[in-house]
Amino acid sequence: MREARGHGRASAVARPLQAAETIGRRIVSGSWEPGSVLPSFDRLADEFSVSRLSVREAMRALAAKGLVDSKPRRGTVVRPRSEWSRLDHDVLFWQISERPNAAFVRSLFEARAIIEPEAAALVAIRATEEVTAEIERAFQAMATSDPRSQESIEADVAFHQAILNGTGNEFLAAFAPVIGTWLTKAFRVQRIAEPEQEHFVPQHRAVFEAIKRGDPEGARRSFRILLTRSETDAMSGIRIMDKTDDSSGKS
Repeated sequence: MREARGHGRASAVARPLQAAETIGRRIVSGSWEPGSVLPSFDRLADEFSVSRLSVREAMRALAAKGLVDSKPRRGTVVRPRSEWSRLDHDVLFWQISERPNAAFVRSLFEARAIIEPEAAALVAIRATEEVTAEIERAFQAMATSDPRSQESIEADVAFHQAILNGTGNEFLAAFAPVIGTWLTKAFRVQRIAEPEQEHFVPQHRAVFEAIKRGDPEGARRSFRILLTRSETDAMSGIRIMDKTDDSSGKS
């Protein structure tokens, strides 16, 4: 009996979460545009085979993420994109879970260009032995693994997160989990275009060596070079994916 009650509680929690995910994905994909009024709770409850209470809880979760708002006499309205919680893990995941596009890549690298080179320069000044060792472990794992493998991508993400965490700045470190979501997707796209290690390992080595010798300007400059090459590879990957889609559509 205890197991049955526990399973029931888990199901009760899962239903509003599943509804929130489905609705959230539709919103961020543009199926329901900003300003549009969502179907009534009754209609959504019927569609998802859940209770009105589950739909209400789902809407509360989406409202907390800045996606929807309740309007008197209108119902639940999709909020403007500028008001979405862009750094929320779920919102990020829903946006890029299908396939990133060129606009996503440009926005990502603009954000990275503002944050990461300066973070690397700061780490070159402040890095402890522990921080330097963590960055080196991530670099070595990336340099010695198959560049097409998940291990290589995870090591690459860990390298960038270790730099943000190593700044000693709580606000910069807060970007580490968020940027991990972005980078995992971006690195997969980059590897489509340029999977060989010489396209990314030397640039990462230059960043690490500048940090290790305490050279903030060298770390900043090396990171900018890394980002320029990475963005080129990512855009090439997007073009390859687009051509593949076009070919599939014609066949």
